[in-house]
Amino acid sequence: MTRRLTLEETKKCLKAWRELANEEALEVLITCNGGLVGFFAKKYLGKGLTFEELKSAGNEGLLKAINKFDYNERSVESFSSYISVAIENQMRMELRKYNKHNHVLSLNQPIGHNKDGEEMKIEDIVGSDAEQLIEDVISEMKIDIVREALKCLTSREQQIILLRYGLDEAHKKTQDEVAKILGCSKTTIANQEQKALIKMRHPRNTRKLKDFIDS
Repeated sequence: MTRRLTLEETKKCLKAWRELANEEALEVLITCNGGLVGFFAKKYLGKGLTFEELKSAGNEGLLKAINKFDYNERSVESFSSYISVAIENQMRMELRKYNKHNHVLSLNQPIGHNKDGEEMKIEDIVGSDAEQLIEDVISEMKIDIVREALKCLTSREQQIILLRYGLDEAHKKTQDEVAKILGCSKTTIANQEQKALIKMRHPRNTRKLKDFIDS
């Protein structure tokens, strides 16, 4: 079981991360406060999102709180309450988004009524090429969703993904080629690419694809 940080340790880690960009300090803050994320994830489980999706949202809220908490003006004793509110609010926001956009594109989906008052469906107006039309629409949406997912990356991570997968309409490049372009090692590119892909696989992005693949 992860131990709780003392108030002094918490402030030390906050300062190390915020003022010195010490990633180890950030990892300690996230790990040692992960219990709160799990607690709220269990609280909201069964309301639309999976446990992992809730945890992902909670971790996002935790990170926001870590980056915003004013440890110079506020007592560190309030840090736990501060991040609790941020974690829960982020989960609730993700649940609202999910419930608002939880739909599936289907050929049988009603789209209105014709002049005779009869209910019309997508398949009624697209004819025999309906399946191909839907595939074309889905293909275009996937491209838009991938480009939207890129926004969660740093500028360097975006550049790596664009080069590696040819998303900038250029030919795909190997990790060696990208390393030469950016002036670093292949190992560095491999690590940064992996981190970028993990970010892009956030449930908020993958769920959008799922909505259009399910039938």
